[in-house]
Amino acid sequence: MATISSKEAVVIVLDVGIGMTSVLSNNNNNETSPIEDALRSVTLLYQQKLIYSKKDELGLVLIGTKGTKNNLQDDGYQHITVASDIEEPSIETLKYLENLGPGESKGDVIDSLIVAMDMLIKRTENKKYQKRIFLVTNAKDPINTDDLTIVKDQFKKIDVKLNIIGVDFTDEEELKKINNKNFTNKQKNEIFLREFADSVDGVLVPVKQALEMMSFFRSQSVLQRTSFRGALEISPELKIPVWGFLKMKQQNLPTLKKISVLAQEKIPTPTTLDVTQETFFYSITDPDQEISKDDLLKGYKYGKSLIPFSKIDESQLKYSSASRCLKVLGFVDRDSIPLYYNMGCSEMFVAAPKDKQAEQSLSAFIRGMIETNQAMLVRYVKTMGSAPYLGYMIPKIKSYNDDDENDGIEEKFIECLYFNHLPLADDIRQYQFPSLSLKNPLTRKSFIPNKEQLDATQQLIDSMDLMGGGGDGDEEESIQMLKPSFTYNPLLQHFYQCLHHRSLHPNSLIPKLDPIISQYINPDEQILEKSKNSIKEFYLKFPLTKSINFNKLNNNNNQQQQQQQQSLKYYWKDGVLIGEEINLDSYVTDDGSEFKKRKINDFSEFSLNKLISGYVNEVGTINPVQNFKDMLNRRDVDLVDKAITLMKERIIQLVNDSLKEQYYQKAFECIKELRNGCIRESEADSFNSFIKDIRSLYENKKKDDFWKYITTNQPYAINLISEDECDSSSISKDEANEFLNRKQSNTQTPQINTNTNTDSVDDLFDQIE
Repeated sequence: MATISSKEAVVIVLDVGIGMTSVLSNNNNNETSPIEDALRSVTLLYQQKLIYSKKDELGLVLIGTKGTKNNLQDDGYQHITVASDIEEPSIETLKYLENLGPGESKGDVIDSLIVAMDMLIKRTENKKYQKRIFLVTNAKDPINTDDLTIVKDQFKKIDVKLNIIGVDFTDEEELKKINNKNFTNKQKNEIFLREFADSVDGVLVPVKQALEMMSFFRSQSVLQRTSFRGALEISPELKIPVWGFLKMKQQNLPTLKKISVLAQEKIPTPTTLDVTQETFFYSITDPDQEISKDDLLKGYKYGKSLIPFSKIDESQLKYSSASRCLKVLGFVDRDSIPLYYNMGCSEMFVAAPKDKQAEQSLSAFIRGMIETNQAMLVRYVKTMGSAPYLGYMIPKIKSYNDDDENDGIEEKFIECLYFNHLPLADDIRQYQFPSLSLKNPLTRKSFIPNKEQLDATQQLIDSMDLMGGGGDGDEEESIQMLKPSFTYNPLLQHFYQCLHHRSLHPNSLIPKLDPIISQYINPDEQILEKSKNSIKEFYLKFPLTKSINFNKLNNNNNQQQQQQQQSLKYYWKDGVLIGEEINLDSYVTDDGSEFKKRKINDFSEFSLNKLISGYVNEVGTINPVQNFKDMLNRRDVDLVDKAITLMKERIIQLVNDSLKEQYYQKAFECIKELRNGCIRESEADSFNSFIKDIRSLYENKKKDDFWKYITTNQPYAINLISEDECDSSSISKDEANEFLNRKQSNTQTPQINTNTNTDSVDDLFDQIE
């Protein structure tokens, strides 16, 4: 079977003769002339080739020019100019088209097609090319029909496709209503070109339709290449040869290259503008000493340290499979795999071509999986030495021909398996959210919608349904809106739009968003009109109240709010934002002299980051657990050691200040959080020594009931951190259990800092001052 070439050689024949400068005869309301529509269609064609088909080659031929420039001009092919030979599209051709004006003569369309075919024959001789000619004309100038049979035969002989873009052509249905005797010369030429296109299996498209098709963005075509060729191993005895193809992959913006502005300005014709980046490494202790790249090692951060790994270590660290494989692990119910489990790119697997047995075997599995609604779990190694993936395959049977016109043709099917990566436990993010289920007894009553609200929501969803929103109201004509196959990435399309504009106008501003792109990112007007009443009903059923925006306190020019802001002072205390009304009497002494000056706009010092992090530097007695967590979570400065020390002091203070068991529970919660924090920060020895000190302070002494409270409160009894819980611990699990079981010996009471300068009552008063 002959392979189809991926490269195409195209010759665009553009009519710029005198007939193209006349006013449109069929649409006088149109503000553009035929030459403007023709130039726009050709420019769009070049733009599409530049973006999506960079390997294709294009040539440009002009009809109706004052001069003559072509290889057949000595044979009488006059007023035809080859503006560009067949070559890869370039920006220079676009600039040429932008400045191109109308011609001053009349040229023959058939002669120009012969010139174009001559260019194609010489460029594609003994080479694999698809060949195509685009003819853009309004058919107003005379056409020579001599030797037409030879031209038609030559089209079929060299296998050239003909596309005619008719500018200001009369509609075919209207031509049938006109008497043959009343045809104008232009209409006769239109009929001739339609018949000529049909005779060579070509296509004639009105310029309006052509502009719509070429203005509409599309995705870049890719070659059909296999990503995997191997066996689907169901068991050691059963292996089915399959081929894999990439089905879905995220398309990113093209990679931008750095160019030298200095070379562009100072060198008239630079050979290259590429910038080569060189990196040098120097010693921290000796900045003058350069370090070679071979003397550098990579390091992984482990706690507060960087663990070095050489290239040998890295190669040993990576897990690689000996050979590629696609091995079946088992089958699961298809509904048991949530949609959000899909990761990475999707691939499509089909039976190996021309392998009858493989096609039958794979077809049996695909149809069996569809009947039982099963999915296939597989281990997938794409290439030799690559990491293995856990994934699943789902069956798909798709028809080749979906048109009703193919009723007489035997329907063909493609049977395939779609593959998607599955996440592992490390990839899944588990978030805890409050339940909104109506059956859950823990759901707040204020969160439960009533029947009217549920009905309004359902009505809104139905009115904005996109599955049938693209029609004119008839069910038969309704189509799915925003279908992925016809919805293009607005970021990519706008990027190419700006790239094209900037290539022609380097010093101009970036153009505004194209209306076609804005349709993707804005709600459809038809959908909004259809759901207008539903949106209004939903708004009435779910009234919203405006919350206070603290950020506008500094920006609001309202005098009343400014006065209110000036009469309040905001400050932090134990991680809590306190607002206090300013009493002017407190600013002066009894003799009327000024005592101190306060900042009026203290609230301006606070930001959202400060509100979130708290910038806590102390462990208070009001909320010590939260203060301890905030200090450990600080990333701007390391406060781990300070937080642990302050937490120990706060626990001792709470126990000593407690009247009987007044603060025991609070101290117990602090010890639990201290233990968790020490495990997380690998400070097990610090916690273990503290627990031993607590035992020495309180066991069999005045606060012996506290020691019993924290060690007998099963199953939450406090014990030493063992090496099973934290790698930094030197205590085994048996030693930790033995610690609680053995009795306290007479040991000297350690000296622990029990600084109680900040009393609990004083802390409370500090927060209301």
